[in-house]
Amino acid sequence: MTNGSTMSPGLTDFADRLRNAAAGLDLTVENRPELASSTFNGGSSKSTSLSPSDLPAECHAIRIDRFNIVLSVLPDIPTLEAVRETLRRCRNQCVVARSYLGTNETLDLQLLLLGPRASERQAAWRALALMVERDDRVARKLAWLRPEDEQQDDVSFSDFLKRTFLARPWVHDKGKFEDAALDELSDSGASTPGLPRTLADDWERIALDETKSPDDIVTALVRAWQRRGQA
Repeated sequence: MTNGSTMSPGLTDFADRLRNAAAGLDLTVENRPELASSTFNGGSSKSTSLSPSDLPAECHAIRIDRFNIVLSVLPDIPTLEAVRETLRRCRNQCVVARSYLGTNETLDLQLLLLGPRASERQAAWRALALMVERDDRVARKLAWLRPEDEQQDDVSFSDFLKRTFLARPWVHDKGKFEDAALDELSDSGASTPGLPRTLADDWERIALDETKSPDDIVTALVRAWQRRGQA
């Protein structure tokens, strides 16, 4: 945590939810306090440290599987100036974090930001969250905008998880998805509006490739969709 500060209940809850989600997927979790420090890797002097005014007031860092995650909070008020300042400080924190990571690890660095209570349905907050998430400098960024009612946190967080690397869209309950579905897509007699025969063949080939990991399969499926009609 930056500057030795104590995490707020909100950020503590955010971190605990991520840990619990990872545990449910049998993924390893560890704290990475050095990623949330003010000092660059290998440095000990003022010249290799950032001042508190250049870093988020509240910060925590963990590692889930191969992903290193910096956690912080969005400002209480949805103003462009306040969010830009928060984003600047958080980017600085991610630069510090990157100094502790290997080249390949930096590709998976994530910045997850916690929105204030009742931000979920505010149009101003939704617009600002989109701005934050479109900023791909230093690390990928995602924001959880919380609902007004704390009783809805579980549902809201579940929706947030679907946009993260912890989502598992390829996991289905037994019996709800059958291999026959792919056979139907590639059947010469099938007519699926908007789905070219060649794309269905590509999807079947990708899905049945046992050498690919689940993440690789999802990436390949998306790329095949993006290439449709370009040949």
